[in-house]
Amino acid sequence: MTDRYDIAILGGGPGGYVAALHAGVRGAKVALIEKDRVGGTCVTVGCIPSKALLDTSHVYWMGTHATVSGLHLTGDFDLPKAMARKDQVVKQLVGGIEQLLKTRKVELFKAEGELVSPTEIRLTGGDSPKSVEANVTIVATGSTVALPPIQGLAEAKPLDNVGALDLRTIPKRLLVIGGGVIGMELGAFYAEIGSDVTVIEMLPVPLAASDPDLVRLLVKALESHGRFRAVTNARVTAVERRKNGAAVVTAEVEGKPQTFEGDEIVLGAGRVPLVKGADHAGLAMGKRGVQVDERMRTSVGGVYAIGDCTAASFENGAMLAHVASTQGEVAVGTILGEDVKMDYDVVPTVVYTHPELASVGLSEAKAKERYGEANVKVSRFPFRASGRALALGESDGMTKLITTGEDHRIVGVHVVGPQASELIAEATLAIKLEATAHDIIATIHSHPTLAETLREAALVAVGKAIHTATR
Repeated sequence: MTDRYDIAILGGGPGGYVAALHAGVRGAKVALIEKDRVGGTCVTVGCIPSKALLDTSHVYWMGTHATVSGLHLTGDFDLPKAMARKDQVVKQLVGGIEQLLKTRKVELFKAEGELVSPTEIRLTGGDSPKSVEANVTIVATGSTVALPPIQGLAEAKPLDNVGALDLRTIPKRLLVIGGGVIGMELGAFYAEIGSDVTVIEMLPVPLAASDPDLVRLLVKALESHGRFRAVTNARVTAVERRKNGAAVVTAEVEGKPQTFEGDEIVLGAGRVPLVKGADHAGLAMGKRGVQVDERMRTSVGGVYAIGDCTAASFENGAMLAHVASTQGEVAVGTILGEDVKMDYDVVPTVVYTHPELASVGLSEAKAKERYGEANVKVSRFPFRASGRALALGESDGMTKLITTGEDHRIVGVHVVGPQASELIAEATLAIKLEATAHDIIATIHSHPTLAETLREAALVAVGKAIHTATR
């Protein structure tokens, strides 16, 4: 039996390891239990490796499709080398996290953990002790790939995000079941390096949680590249793997049966909470995971839960790494007596396709529902009017600003275009500080930059547009 810890954390993903570092820097005695590599899905088989590949594929696509800029590059995409670079990026980040844990004096147990009481986590595997005891525990067990109940799907052996991020040959034809973030990002990657990609989505548009105007722009831009198409209103009914290795997906497309054939299938239908290790601890469960309050407290005293395993993450933050990390900080702050809580109104979301799609705050529909249609102004600025976007050769997209009231307070920002993932940070700060369109206008932006599109949209909002005829 080890010494008693102040905080024990079950799971070393972006929620768990950040909570451990946050507590460690404040002097708490912390135990972190992780059966695999620290960093979780995000660092090892999700956010980081997929972005490493997407950035590489975009460089390749731009280089081989830029004759208008004077570039005449040819050559095949070296997928094994791209995968090796991706693995090196992951290895470096995992090593960095492990070193930080040592610096903060966090004790890392590489073992399977099970919460058996509010103060005890039983360990199995490796050279770990039989259990870890702590004054408080944080459950951060993450999520796993959702497997829809589709006839023949399991037998067809579809690729999940792990398998799709570890291929060594480029499939000629790729079928993606589900047009969520994972499906769209992986589909965009393989389309850029030469696969003919078909995304099959049950709903009227992919990325259903995003602004529909911007999603339509995104899909149009992706399809204009020539190897990507999205089939919507398509409910997959069966999947078959033929003797020759080909995969066949049957779907009802707007009520009519249609078949799609490919060499590989990627499952992009989302993720579900993984509560193994905490499912026998008496924690109250919501529809999509462990039920928690805004301070990440569960129904059991002394037990907190953060990240993808919580219902709150899915309902308010769409299972995002930065939501899990922030929840980890809030949980630790609460444990240490601070007055902190989650604010889900200012959670940015990003889809790392090319162009990227990023959002924060209210959608147009939700803003009108909350404040009344007459009190909401929607303003747009197209990237084709941005000097920086034109210079980059990436002018697909727009910045959409949603304001309310006579002072045009900013309540939502949605961007589709190059580097939208970086542009959304200013918008997130603006909403957090309850800034108005006038505040953005009064802020001098460097020229030429993509960030100017937010200021230009703010000028449209107050009826003083400069670089567009929009009123």
